[in-house]
Amino acid sequence: MSDAEYDSFMQTNFPKWITEFEQGGFLEKTKLPPIADEDALVDVLMSVPKEDLVVIKYWKHGCVPCLSFAEMYKAAEQMCLAEQKRIHWFSVDTKSPAAKGLVDYQIVDGTPTIQTFRGGRQVGSEIRATQIDELMRELTKRQIAGSS
Repeated sequence: MSDAEYDSFMQTNFPKWITEFEQGGFLEKTKLPPIADEDALVDVLMSVPKEDLVVIKYWKHGCVPCLSFAEMYKAAEQMCLAEQKRIHWFSVDTKSPAAKGLVDYQIVDGTPTIQTFRGGRQVGSEIRATQIDELMRELTKRQIAGSS
């Protein structure tokens, strides 16, 4: 297969493969509670105790890095629950029209993006962890920093 044939083959088939993968149950298995828009974010931030950490995962359909990290984020959420950490996980679909204002306001320019909040304010910069241990260390550090 020539380079041009390969490029054509991938451009034709890759979107179909991603859609099949997403619709095959993966998104449902890795789902985090959704935040639809700015009002929903404010509601979440006001509803959790002010000393708790809120983690927001920004993602979009068809984003290969988003899909590759989805299981790690879901596993981290489950670890937080099992260890009774005061960390609450949510997600924002950046391609949802309702979320556009929130995505723009939070200056999310790529996906996946992880932001943390406590007491209604953003805590630290975006988390760029690529391994679950690294992610959990950073979340624990941010949780401890807010409890002192």
